[in-house]
Amino acid sequence: MPEEFPDGLIDEVDDRILAGLATLYETIDPVPPGLLERIDFALAVAELEADIAELSRGDLVGVRGEETDSVTFTSGTLSLMVTTAASAHHVRIDGWVTSPGAEVDVVGEGLTRTTVADEAGRFSVEGVPRGRAHFVVRREGYRPVITPSMEI
Repeated sequence: MPEEFPDGLIDEVDDRILAGLATLYETIDPVPPGLLERIDFALAVAELEADIAELSRGDLVGVRGEETDSVTFTSGTLSLMVTTAASAHHVRIDGWVTSPGAEVDVVGEGLTRTTVADEAGRFSVEGVPRGRAHFVVRREGYRPVITPSMEI
């Protein structure tokens, strides 16, 4: 059914031309992978009025048996270090945050797992599905700190 526009109607020929242009742009200039997730992330940060932590990656040496990765996030008021140990479908996340008692959310695709860091700042989350995830750290008296998403 044609859409009505101020200067007239779009007919079937116009619909075919517009569909062809859409296909052309999808082919020669597709939306970059991950762009929608980055936009969602930026909007979520704006909503939270959160600090954003920067990512720095480090390789672990001498770890045997599981696929492992270590990542450190830093912001002006906080550091968060996480180590992931991956199995076929799930990931165990062991972490440390510079604020003992902080609430740490692991936010994955369709799931959020929340834990509280102990008096030394350590925490652990088991059985997180593999995929993209980010962390949100909440502390009393501070704005939340949110990390960029990473593949776990």
